[in-house]
Amino acid sequence: MTTAFRVGVFAVGAILATFVVWYVLNNVSLRKGSYPFAVHFRNVVGLQPGSEVQLAGVDIGIIDSINILPQDQTAEVVCSIQNDYTLYHGSVFTVAQTLTGAQSTLTIIPPPNLATAQPWPKKRLPYGQQPEGTTPTTISDLVSEGQARLNDLDKTLALVNQELPGIVKNFNGVAVHTNNLIVHADRNFNLLGQQLNGTMGGVNAIVAQLNGLLTTNGQNVSAMTTEMKELISSSGPKVVALIDNLDATSTNLNKTMVSVESLATDPSLKANLVGTTENLKESSEKLKQIATDIQSVTGDPKVQAQMRNTIQNLDDTIAKANDILGTFSTAQGAGAPTPGQIQPAPVGSVPPGGPAPPPQHAQAAGFHMGHVAFNPGELVTGNVRLNWQSLHSGPYSDVELNVLPHFPTHFSLGANGLGSQNTTYNVLVDQRGSPNLQYSFGVLYSNLGARAVWSGLGPLGIDARLYNSAWPRLDLYGDLRLTQRLKFFYGERSVIGPASTRVLLGGVQLGQ
Repeated sequence: MTTAFRVGVFAVGAILATFVVWYVLNNVSLRKGSYPFAVHFRNVVGLQPGSEVQLAGVDIGIIDSINILPQDQTAEVVCSIQNDYTLYHGSVFTVAQTLTGAQSTLTIIPPPNLATAQPWPKKRLPYGQQPEGTTPTTISDLVSEGQARLNDLDKTLALVNQELPGIVKNFNGVAVHTNNLIVHADRNFNLLGQQLNGTMGGVNAIVAQLNGLLTTNGQNVSAMTTEMKELISSSGPKVVALIDNLDATSTNLNKTMVSVESLATDPSLKANLVGTTENLKESSEKLKQIATDIQSVTGDPKVQAQMRNTIQNLDDTIAKANDILGTFSTAQGAGAPTPGQIQPAPVGSVPPGGPAPPPQHAQAAGFHMGHVAFNPGELVTGNVRLNWQSLHSGPYSDVELNVLPHFPTHFSLGANGLGSQNTTYNVLVDQRGSPNLQYSFGVLYSNLGARAVWSGLGPLGIDARLYNSAWPRLDLYGDLRLTQRLKFFYGERSVIGPASTRVLLGGVQLGQ
């Protein structure tokens, strides 16, 4: 044995002795300042005594022993944990393996909320109270799971291979059909493009026509605007005068309403109206009785014959009286002829020196006695108003009689809405304020009211009616007179009043 060999053996022994001393001292130091702690595992997966215990990757102890529990043949791993470290409930105990297959490590993952976690006692707990360790997935587990997945994949591929020819056949059919659709669609799009080109040509022509029409209409509108401006400029004074007249009419109407209100509050007027109404009622009953008596009398043929004879005799007598009075009216001063020289003048002839007789139609209107004539039309006139609310319904009529119409102050009697369920009556006192203005007050539409009629614009006029002192309402109409006995009107009822009672009316008035 050479000296070099001896030196080598001595060196190797020294190294081994140094390692043993270091290992023993290290274990002694670890066990000296540590406490035992047991973890229960179903499978330790290569974990061995002496393996390291790590907390968050830091060595905090070693595994002293691994025991098989006889109760369920599971493993109990007993560790030595340094006293400086405390383990908490909720920590995860797992076995970490390296890819090289080296020694496994017991890894401890602390709970997420360490502030509220409860610490484990620093001692070895009995079976049933130990924390449960988890075993990581091993390569064999992954291989087993992968083998099952591969088997499923084989089945899926076999099914795909079985169904793939049918799918390819269907796809080919769909592709052919799609190709045909694309070809036909291309043709249809070409036809549609041609039709759109034709349509756009027509639209362009229409647009050109519209441009011409718009140009012409624009010129017409400009001309109309110019004419309207000139008309407004020239009619401005007339409009101002019309507004002034309307203001004056409104002032007079207000005064009239004050007068009507004062009359309405007069107890004597109310008593007179009540008495007048009762008298009218009694008079109508008497007229009805008289009409019944006249009808019973005139229904007798003998009486009818006598009346015809009497009327004929009365006509002859009136004709003779007219002739005699006409002859007397021709006498002048002392040279007048004696009665014996007077010859009866024929009916309708002109007496010598006398005025021309009135026309024949005037004789039909009344009785004439020389120059004095009595015409009933000068005492009572009447008119009828036909009112339309729409073109789809018939009119309803209003009737009015004017007593002594040629006097400055006269009376009007009327009925509104004849034939309807809402017939009302008028009893008015009319006052002619000027040739173009007449205002009335009294009973209007069966209520206290007033009316003003103004006709100061030639054939145009305004008719305003204010009534119903409890719920005031104002009717306003515009009149267009065509002849002496014919005029049209159009307006709105209840211009002032509830919206539900507003009605547009139009119609025609016959009579004066």
